[in-house]
Amino acid sequence: MKQLLLLVFLICVGGALESRAQDPVVIKEDGAKGDLDVEPDVSELSFRQRLHFGGGLSGLSFGNPTSIGVSPMVGYSLANNTIVGLGVSYQYYSVNYGGSIGKITSNLLGERVFIRQYIPTLTALLGQSYLVGQVENYSNLSQSNNIYNLGYSNPVLVGIGIGSKLGINLSVMYDLNYSSSSGKVSPYGSALVVQVGGFFF
Repeated sequence: MKQLLLLVFLICVGGALESRAQDPVVIKEDGAKGDLDVEPDVSELSFRQRLHFGGGLSGLSFGNPTSIGVSPMVGYSLANNTIVGLGVSYQYYSVNYGGSIGKITSNLLGERVFIRQYIPTLTALLGQSYLVGQVENYSNLSQSNNIYNLGYSNPVLVGIGIGSKLGINLSVMYDLNYSSSSGKVSPYGSALVVQVGGFFF
């Protein structure tokens, strides 16, 4: 429920900020059809034209713990400045507790739901940038080999990203559910999660 409220809140905030944004400056060229620098309204596009496919790397952390993830994803342009989407994630996680416990390695498979909200005011300050909210859920494929029954929390990530809607993006997020306890740990190496990737077609 907390995750759903977070996503609804991000959509509402983004929509409110977008509605207060200044109208774009329109540049016209002789013989051109329409405006050259105005993005077409996504409501005029077909369902397929509003879909974007991509993926990336996430939660990169080396040392103790070590965390490396890959995630293909699909996004849908809900509005000109709002993309919602789904992804499938694989996360390798390894931590060495030392002593009698030693090293525990996990192969995690999960799914994620996300929203990206491009904010014109933020873009004016930083260039192409957006707010991002993401909820993830993982299952441990190595559970049968894990005699200590290490459990993983479900990350709830919020943060900021830089990059265009199509192309490479860099997102820096904070995991609101981060835990480093030995009973229920985050699948990421720290509360600060970096993702590199984007939509490519």
